[in-house]
Amino acid sequence: MTGSAIALVLIAALCHASWNLLVRRAPIPELANWFMAFLGGVFALPFAIYYLVTDPPSAIGWVFVFGTIVLHIGYFFTLGRAYKHGDMSVVYPVARGLGLVLIPVFGVLILNESVSAYAALGIAAIFAGVIIVGASSPAGLKIWLHPRSLLANRGVAFAIATGLLIASYSNWDKRGVEYVAPLLYMFTVQLGGSLGILPVLRRSYGVNDFKVEFKRRWKISIAGGALQFTSYGLVLTAFTLAPVSYVGPFRELAIVFGVLLAAFVLKESVGKTRIVGATAIGLGAVAVALAP
Repeated sequence: MTGSAIALVLIAALCHASWNLLVRRAPIPELANWFMAFLGGVFALPFAIYYLVTDPPSAIGWVFVFGTIVLHIGYFFTLGRAYKHGDMSVVYPVARGLGLVLIPVFGVLILNESVSAYAALGIAAIFAGVIIVGASSPAGLKIWLHPRSLLANRGVAFAIATGLLIASYSNWDKRGVEYVAPLLYMFTVQLGGSLGILPVLRRSYGVNDFKVEFKRRWKISIAGGALQFTSYGLVLTAFTLAPVSYVGPFRELAIVFGVLLAAFVLKESVGKTRIVGATAIGLGAVAVALAP
């Protein structure tokens, strides 16, 4: 990976861990996630207008835009439901871990990318670290020790669906930014995805629920929207500089940042297991970054 790609993904990982932290701390994670996604789209509007005027997408570019909106509607839905029914210590590693495994697989099979042996070792270390972090809680350990129970747990089932969508949109978007400017692409993801999922959320939440959420947490919603936009906007830019098979696993450094934020911001007790897992992710990320 190039130095520029590494820097972009490092910042993206920190932003990603930060907005996930804000979503999980919210009283209603689904609404918090929706407001962040929608306001992220509003935040990106000036950039979108600029690129629509100066570098409008081709017909094939609009096909990728439509496809990513559909995939992200699914992602926003499954992620919100996963956090509604499951603990972050289980949902986050399962979703990210499955996505991590499938991103390079899809990259090799669909995009004809190649992964060096050194990078493969790094990806394996990151995946092992994700599993270890996920097993650091009693609920997470139970999931990994009894894999047959995966689909019996609604939180985990939605986390698995989220992981599949992460791998799908990552590889789709790698091609998409070849035809659409990354910031314009990100605008369509944020605004299109949030508007697309709105009818589904309205089945569970009334207008008053949205009003209360925004009135009480509008500053956090704006901050989260900026973090969401920045996080994936930087990843999309990194896709133009490096293979998705490398960028996807490397951004799992977000889990390391998440563990640090939990320890220093939330004052959570971080045990040896999570430290070991986070270290494995960090070492694996370094291997991927240095791989040819």
